Amino acid sequence: MATHATAELDTLRPTQITLGIYQVHEKMDVSARPRSNAALKRFLEDHRIKTIAGPGGALYIADHHHWARAWLELGWQEAPVAIIDDLSHLPQGKFWKRMRALGHLHPYDEHGEHLSAKDLPATVMGMRDDPYRSLAAFTRNAGAYRKPGNAYGDFQWAGFFRRHVAEDMESIPGFARAMIQAIQLARSSKAKRLPGYVGKCERTG
Repeated sequence: MATHATAELDTLRPTQITLGIYQVHEKMDVSARPRSNAALKRFLEDHRIKTIAGPGGALYIADHHHWARAWLELGWQEAPVAIIDDLSHLPQGKFWKRMRALGHLHPYDEHGEHLSAKDLPATVMGMRDDPYRSLAAFTRNAGAYRKPGNAYGDFQWAGFFRRHVAEDMESIPGFARAMIQAIQLARSSKAKRLPGYVGKCERTG
């Protein structure tokens, strides 16, 4: 059973190198909506950051890197966390080996290259932008494929779009064109081996 606690956001250690800045901006907008204190507390509880206790008692993020970055960007200092596993007894090398085995280590850079745990940033503020992660997320939100169920699946989709979509991802028009292509690609047979693939929509009526 997970242990619930509150942690300082800038002490949480990433287990990924990249995130999608467009995703972060979306989560900042959602988080900053006017709420009563009680509603804000419920919102934070609903998005509690999943962590794993590592060497020295440091908390490593297992899920919700984007929420953690969004809240730090908003100037928030603390957030509720769920400690889903305690690996603090392991030395550093064995800790990362176990994290990899559990599927919690994803050191892909913004070019899709697989690096190592030593390349991870110290905090979520040091995570690099990979626009293809945002593209994958927004394409999924549009219903083009189902949530894979793990972070590795998210990286697979980002890598797939990186291979097939070449647009100016830094501009709004470019990202919009990329979205159109990505939705079509996600529904095509080219994506059928990816987790969460749903294929073409069936027309009714």
